[in-house]
Amino acid sequence: MLELINLSHSNRLMNVDYKIPAGRLIGVIGANGSGKSTLLSILAGGLTKASGAAEWRGHNLLRWSPYEQRQQLAYLSQSNSFHEPVLVKDLLRTSQINLIESAQNLAAWRDKSVEEFQLHRLMNRSITELSGGEQRRVMLACVNAMNRPLILADEPTASLDLNYQLLVMDWLKALSVQGKLVLVALHDLALAAQYCDELMLLHEGKLLASGEPNQVLTDTNLAIAYKVNVDWLCNNNGVAMLARRI
Repeated sequence: MLELINLSHSNRLMNVDYKIPAGRLIGVIGANGSGKSTLLSILAGGLTKASGAAEWRGHNLLRWSPYEQRQQLAYLSQSNSFHEPVLVKDLLRTSQINLIESAQNLAAWRDKSVEEFQLHRLMNRSITELSGGEQRRVMLACVNAMNRPLILADEPTASLDLNYQLLVMDWLKALSVQGKLVLVALHDLALAAQYCDELMLLHEGKLLASGEPNQVLTDTNLAIAYKVNVDWLCNNNGVAMLARRI
């Protein structure tokens, strides 16, 4: 279980409390600037000087060293930023540095990631030569190759076409079914409603609502957080939404 206790960071995140059991896919949603990326970055160790606590397996994530964090979590940042022409196959190996695992397991995880994210034709290419969507798939594969129990993904479907968006959400859902805890920041509320077990709706740095999607994505909450009215189109295969500005 991950328990957020009065988690705050300057005026970007304020007094967030939430208990999240393992084996769940949790969508972190909210308008731009609501605190989604701040929350994930704090948990990943990217933002220091946060107050409060994030208890995971009896330890406060905010007090762990980078080495200790690598044994527990994998983090996908919001944007791709590559300046060196590193080969894709080398990036996959680099993602596993300092993991306490056998060489056999690490190799198996890399092979599985290449298969799941369809990277066979990209392995000997430089990351700087790839399109934004291809770079995103490589970074997702790197996260998968780490095989950590806690996954933090900030806008993982950004730059991806619809087919790969669904592939990514299917992958995240599968990780949660395996018993991992997955926190994913999403802008697409239809994907959030379709895939996530629970949602955390942030508004101006505060937790406005949390719980199952149908409890969070109410007319009132959407009007406050996004300033929109929404009509939901639902069937057994998924959901779609039609939004209108207020």
